[in-house]
Formats: sequence, C-alpha cells, structure tokens
Amino acid sequence: MGAAPLSPLGSSAPLGGRRFPFLANVLTFESLPSTNDFGKILAERMLGDGTELRPTVIVARRQTAGRGRSGRAWTDLGDSGLSLSLLLPWPEGPERVRLPITLGVLLAAGLSKAYGLDVRLKWPNDLLVGGKKLGGLLLEARAGDDGEGYAVAGLGLNVRATRADLDAAGLPSATSLAAEGVAPERCAPDAVLESTLSILDAGLAAPWPPLPAAFEAVTVHRPGERLSVRDGARETNGVYLGVTVDGFLRLGAEGGEETVLSGDVASF
Repeated sequence: MGAAPLSPLGSSAPLGGRRFPFLANVLTFESLPSTNDFGKILAERMLGDGTELRPTVIVARRQTAGRGRSGRAWTDLGDSGLSLSLLLPWPEGPERVRLPITLGVLLAAGLSKAYGLDVRLKWPNDLLVGGKKLGGLLLEARAGDDGEGYAVAGLGLNVRATRADLDAAGLPSATSLAAEGVAPERCAPDAVLESTLSILDAGLAAPWPPLPAAFEAVTVHRPGERLSVRDGARETNGVYLGVTVDGFLRLGAEGGEETVLSGDVASF
C-alpha cells in the first residue's frame, strides 16, 4: 500500500501535508472562540452556495468560548489540550441517530489502543480514565426540509496538563494523557492530533459496529448498576441494562424498561 498523497501546500499544511482517505480537509487555527461554531458557519455557507460538503476537521490550538453538553463551559487550559470539530454531511437512515454514540465508541477504543490506557465511555459521550474525565464530545446537527444537512461533533481532549495544572484549574475530577503517564513526546500537539485523526478516519470509513456490543466493550457502566440521568429539569432513575441498537440508554425501572434518548448521567 502506497503512502497517502501529500497536500499541495506541502510542509505548510497541517501534519506536514498528510492526507487522510476519509477526512477530506483539515483546517488549523491558532485560536477560535468555538470550533463547533466555526464548523456550523462553514457548513451553512457551503450548503447555501451549493458547495459539496465533505468531511472536514477544524482544529484550534486554543478555544476562547468552548462549551460542553447542556450549555456548560469547557475549561480551556491553554495549549495543553486538543480542541477540534468534525464536520460531516448528516448521515442518512439509522446512522443519523447512531452517530453520537458511534463517535464515542470509536474514540474510546482507539485512544485505549493508541496510548495503552483503559479509556471508558460514560453515556452518552464522556471519555473517562480511572473514573476521571479525559475528554468529551458535543454533537450539533441541522437538517433542511429536503433532508440535506450536517453534523458538527466537537471533541475536547486533555493532553499535556499535569495533575497540578488540573487541580489548580479547579478540575479535580479531570485527567489528561500526561497525568496518566503517557510519554511527553507522545503528547506533542501534532502527535496527538495525527493519532486522533487516524482513529476517526479509519473508524468512520469502515462499516460502523453494532452499537449494543460495541458500547458494552468500552463503557464504564456495568449491568445492574443504578444510574440517575438528568435532562433539563427531568430526572430518570433506573438500573443499567445497556443501550439500544441506536445507542439510546436502557434503564430498568419499577414500571418496566425505559429508553432514555438524551441527558447526562449525573450519578453512577
């Protein structure tokens, strides 16, 4: 198999010009308020003028207004983390609703293999190591009346912050690749970016795994564990039973099994 073709920008392109088979474009910026917001603006312009929307990654060395799920702020630790957004045409059919959990499964499995860590997925898409948060995903999507649309999946990953850095930032429940013992050279910005893009590129190009089994292989949750899930003012409590074929959470409650479509696992 030959090497991937180089970008015409050569060494001035991201990662020395490396191209990925599935990810058509990689755009890097020193600073952006939010990579997700930039991705949505880009998608709207492309769809508006009829430009083909191809898989694109937007990377910011620093985010000044990053956010997580439910509108929570994502604490930016300078250039010690990885912030990127994956812009995709919104898949057709069942893959549309399976995309958020599929991305979490691919990243948990891929990061575990790449760095020799036991990265676990807390439903729906928090990445944990030893119960501490390594990173997380935020997916936003829009579809027009004709069904054409896009999805933007933001990823925040703690990379080079030390345990002291995280504690000083008021993040005792967070961790990073460096804090988990990954060697400094493997935590270099381009090294982590290339590894993460390789995981996403290979995973999204291949047939997507059936979610119940794939989620079970990487999740932090265990059968019979009691979970509390909050979605706005609504709270659902029950026993963990796994996920559906579409990645929705299955909880056993007094009235029978309940399917939770969205929310945050507040306690487990």
